[in-house]
Amino acid sequence: MVHHPGFEPNCLNPYTLQNIYNIYRSDYGPIRHRAKEKQFHFLSYRSFVSWCWGYLGRHVRVVIPSYVVARIRQEYPDSAGQYVGFQPLLE
Repeated sequence: MVHHPGFEPNCLNPYTLQNIYNIYRSDYGPIRHRAKEKQFHFLSYRSFVSWCWGYLGRHVRVVIPSYVVARIRQEYPDSAGQYVGFQPLLE
């Protein structure tokens, strides 16, 4: 997936992610993350899921392949190096 010609323009390009943020903000309000890197990190994951599976719904989560996670973390690293990983919804 990370070598697909659509991965970088859809999931890593900062201009694309800024546009995705504008759409997200109009639908849900501002993202909690204040740092630009964290916003882009979050938006990259959302963009990847949307690109692969489309809209899944509010309570539907999927595991993102580890090589995609590693590539997104390489492009938009957390300044503190703190990552959470997949967390299933508990109901």
